[in-house]
Amino acid sequence: MPRRPACSCFGSIACAIRVVPSTKNGHELTPPAEIDESMAHWASLWDIPSLASRVSVEFSSRMTRSLGRCYPERSLIRLSEHLTEAPRSIFLEALCHELAHIAVHELNGGKTGPHGPAWEELMRVAGFEPRTRLRYLCSEAPIVKRRSQQRRLYVHHCPVCQMERIARRAVKRWRCSACIEAGLDGKLEIRRRPVRGIADDEG
Repeated sequence: MPRRPACSCFGSIACAIRVVPSTKNGHELTPPAEIDESMAHWASLWDIPSLASRVSVEFSSRMTRSLGRCYPERSLIRLSEHLTEAPRSIFLEALCHELAHIAVHELNGGKTGPHGPAWEELMRVAGFEPRTRLRYLCSEAPIVKRRSQQRRLYVHHCPVCQMERIARRAVKRWRCSACIEAGLDGKLEIRRRPVRGIADDEG
């Protein structure tokens, strides 16, 4: 049977009584008593009182584009470390959101959609409006630029006379004028270079 994909919520978050070591920092994090109590309370409302004691949580500093994920088959919830600085209501909603996914998986065997009626009902029973997006993501959570958005410089190099031109993008039509005057094709080699305060020739 194919493995069910992990759930990535709230902008694509998920803590329990037992916390596993962080994959980033390698140290154990002790959840506040309120988290333990909340997990146990929700599990009781859902008629799965043993759920909280069987779910593990880990915090990751690498999660910058989503608040958390859950892995139902592993009974694992992974939270972004940014949530530790979020408002209490946001943290608890995100926590409940992911725990509800694991609860649905146990109750229905993963036969329903990730945000289907069963999940929505569990969220309402726990006292939350079932939703998959939080304004906190856009207004407060730190966002790390993707590599593709970072600035690059491109060096256009003539292998014959060693002339170089630099631009913010690759310009394949450029040619070495000196080589063209000498009867050569003047084709340039293009390679990327890290930005180091070099002015470019593009304009």
